[in-house]
Amino acid sequence: MPAAPSYPELAPHMSALRAFLQEQVGAFEPELHGLVIEALAHPGKLLRPTLLFASADNGSAPSDNVVRGAAVVELVHLATLVHDDVLDGADTRHGAATPNRAHGAHAAILFGDALFAHALVLAAELPTPDLCRMVARAAREVCSGEVCQTFSRGNVDLTMADYERHIRLKTAELFAAACRAGAFLAKRSAVEIDSCENFGMRLGVAYQIYDDLVDILQTSDKAGKTLGTDVATGKLTLPLILERQKSGTDAVRIVLSGADPHTVISKETWHACFHRLDAEINAAEAALTPLGDATSANLLKRLSAFLRQASAEAQLRIPQ
Repeated sequence: MPAAPSYPELAPHMSALRAFLQEQVGAFEPELHGLVIEALAHPGKLLRPTLLFASADNGSAPSDNVVRGAAVVELVHLATLVHDDVLDGADTRHGAATPNRAHGAHAAILFGDALFAHALVLAAELPTPDLCRMVARAAREVCSGEVCQTFSRGNVDLTMADYERHIRLKTAELFAAACRAGAFLAKRSAVEIDSCENFGMRLGVAYQIYDDLVDILQTSDKAGKTLGTDVATGKLTLPLILERQKSGTDAVRIVLSGADPHTVISKETWHACFHRLDAEINAAEAALTPLGDATSANLLKRLSAFLRQASAEAQLRIPQ
């Protein structure tokens, strides 16, 4: 993926977030300090806090509540990553060993649970219960999406509707919650809150589609995490579903049995996948129309432009 978009306007926000997250290490038992420090040392692109900050932006310094809200969504995200890596048997993420690799599945699962729980503690300490409700709902949906996808492993007849529902639950719901929380904490209008939330939902769908495509197209050393886990664990994602519609169920069975997906998925299918991805990015940007030329709309559009650029670069790796 290309470098994350530059946000000099949000530099104070990110600095405050990092300081706040570091303060949270002491809230955990001493045996967990190393795990928390390691998780915070490899934060990735901080997309969800960026979504929250961008949705909240009103041209002033971030409030304590906004920073706390960003920490909450980031901790929920980190918890889901810890659990994902156990489910997928992934060894690396952001170029470092996963808790699953370093400490085993048992400790990793419980560590992820601890991160989830602490996120809810932080949300509950806000003066309004609304953020706690938003985050708890998003956490429920993320976990439900992972369970649904786990139950569907190896199902060569998985429908497009079920695939769309899974990626909405496991990824887009937290994107949407981050945007809604940011706009809510900044006391924006109901129309603006809904606009930001809708942007987050569509961008989250687009982001997961992109992630599913590069899981097959990109190499692990470039991505900084273990790739190829979708096919290896029997997950049907967009490329296989579209190839099945084009070539039949046998094509999917061949890939899931261990064949190189690049020898089965056609160029036409890959282009159809990226066409779908571009349509979701366009829908995300259209959701911002009610915001007009507001600063937050421009900040959010940088994220959709970032994903559009990543999509264009990934298309260069389509096998010829």
